[in-house]
Amino acid sequence: MLSVLRKQSGISRRRQRRLFELSFGKTWDKASVGRLKDEVRRADDMGMRPNVFAKAGDSNLGAYNSLYGLGCREPLWGDHAGLEPVVRRYREVELPPGEGPPPHVHPSADRQPWNSFSRSSAATHSGCLAAHVLAPASEFQGLPGWVADPDCPPEDSMLEFEIRTLKPRYVFVMFGTNGSSFGFTSLETAEQSAGIVEAVRRLGPVPVFCTIPPQLDRDELQGRWEFARDTSRHMAELARDLGAPLFDQWTALTSGKLINDGMIEFQGGFFDGFHLETQGGTLAPEALQQSVDFRPEALVYGNNLRNLLMLQVLEALDSSLV
Repeated sequence: MLSVLRKQSGISRRRQRRLFELSFGKTWDKASVGRLKDEVRRADDMGMRPNVFAKAGDSNLGAYNSLYGLGCREPLWGDHAGLEPVVRRYREVELPPGEGPPPHVHPSADRQPWNSFSRSSAATHSGCLAAHVLAPASEFQGLPGWVADPDCPPEDSMLEFEIRTLKPRYVFVMFGTNGSSFGFTSLETAEQSAGIVEAVRRLGPVPVFCTIPPQLDRDELQGRWEFARDTSRHMAELARDLGAPLFDQWTALTSGKLINDGMIEFQGGFFDGFHLETQGGTLAPEALQQSVDFRPEALVYGNNLRNLLMLQVLEALDSSLV
């Protein structure tokens, strides 16, 4: 499928709520709430902390315009100011800043205060597969884009280290962008991510399984849209089988209402079609602030919409526990 490039007047509050229902609410029923309560009790018994979440994923979760701004910039809420308490709640617990490779993550001083949003997770890396964060950290030292947290023991996996450091109640699991590049099928890619979901549970937190964003086809780069679509479909099926909360960003981003289905078209003179776009440009100096603009005209960009949707997911999870 070709990318969709069109002028958009913006996404209204009503339309945005519909996108949230498509990405999360459609699977969030009474049985899901019951499972969550059981999972949270288990997580709490294992020492996990409320008001803390962790990130485990590839560049589409680890890049600095993904969630970081919610921890260190003041959002422009538009019609969504009711979500401000969620931001305040997850800013309450101070965390170590984490280490991230430039230009993927802003320097730690630019991300203060450090919290679940603004920490650079040891379990998120550009160009990685799910298996990478399960292997001993020493196996991947020196790989391009891979910067191990200096406090992570070489025999520990990045996922183990991140969970031990944060003791988060939730972990967003968002791998799969690079599966095809490494020669894996859509099913194999989804199954690898399901392995992270199971590992997160064993370590304590409640995993939130995320489908992947779309990938745009162009010229010789064909088959990417189909790969992302099929991977996301398999992930949704596996989330159901595992009884894990599902955040289906694929469905929201491919709703036909976003510029280029929410993805970067060209960057640095080269076709991308692989990473989420931010209003004003992903590499703009103001990208952290621009990524937390939730006014209608900003929500036609992938990162802006997804950051808002993930806040709504956190709100839905927490409110289900009351």
